[in-house]
Amino acid sequence: MELYAAYIKEREDRECKYTEDCFITYKIYGTDVSVYDIYSKPEVRGKQETLEFVKKFYKDLKDDGIKRVFGFTDERTEGWQNSERLMLKYGFKLLGKSPEDDKYNNYMMIL
Repeated sequence: MELYAAYIKEREDRECKYTEDCFITYKIYGTDVSVYDIYSKPEVRGKQETLEFVKKFYKDLKDDGIKRVFGFTDERTEGWQNSERLMLKYGFKLLGKSPEDDKYNNYMMIL
């Protein structure tokens, strides 16, 4: 995972928080954050470990002065409905579809 974190930082200038079973990639823009990926191994999905990891991530962002978190789903990807369901469960609000791409849904959460 350390290698992937270094790769995503070098290639996309994104940060990566991770455990043995989960990771989140994101980029900070002042007091806003864009979350690009949240992934957990199939065997830990739906379990407390993943939920606690994500909750701690958002708490740490808030403690660091982050005010808003943005995310997205792409309807062309496998499992996008599950991603949307989880984003809404975590407190994101659907902002709407991207004006440039009607398969790309944008979300925001106020911390």
